[in-house]
Amino acid sequence: MLKTGMKRHLAAFTVLTLLSLFPFISCEKADPDNSGSGDQENTENTQQSEDNTDPGKILIVYYSYTGHCDEIVTALSSNLEKADKLRIREVEEGVDYNANNYKLGSDLINAIKKAPGQASSYPAIKSVEKKTGDYETIIVVTPLWHSQMAAIMQTYLFQNGAAMKGKNIGLVVSSASSGISGVESDAKRLIPDGKFYGPSLWINNSNRSNRQSLVKEWLEKNKIK
Repeated sequence: MLKTGMKRHLAAFTVLTLLSLFPFISCEKADPDNSGSGDQENTENTQQSEDNTDPGKILIVYYSYTGHCDEIVTALSSNLEKADKLRIREVEEGVDYNANNYKLGSDLINAIKKAPGQASSYPAIKSVEKKTGDYETIIVVTPLWHSQMAAIMQTYLFQNGAAMKGKNIGLVVSSASSGISGVESDAKRLIPDGKFYGPSLWINNSNRSNRQSLVKEWLEKNKIK
């Protein structure tokens, strides 16, 4: 009988001990490992930081020879909440494209026309750091050369146009008086899968003094901000 009583007391003690430990055991099971949860959150934050992609960001890509496109870019920037700028430059700066009755510029355009699918047809440009994939909207600002898009800008778009697939594309063209249909054709050839705003913005000698208001109106019409 004594042994039986001791066994009962021992069993009761064991049950009480387990019951006292139950809250700690249940809490541990109900709450995931805090360190693991924190690591997952930190990983997600790191991935977002490394991606560094803001789908609403705007990139203004431009080439300026006479300075007119510089003025247009200034007007664009002043009317946009946030936009990055990327200036395209030829490897050999300071070249006079207007010499000998614009012969050099004409020769560059004709070389592209003869073989538009070959990289060797395009003049060399300096490498750039910004990637078009980081932007949702890309505004291309370019001068008109001999009724076509300036050869330097054509080089950039030949190299990067495919990466603009699905992007919103705005085209702004500066010229003296010639129409811009040739420039628009070049843009759509070089960015075949871009979603172009329309119509393009054309700044020329007759309306250049009003570029600020023209730029603002064009941005508002296309809901670019």
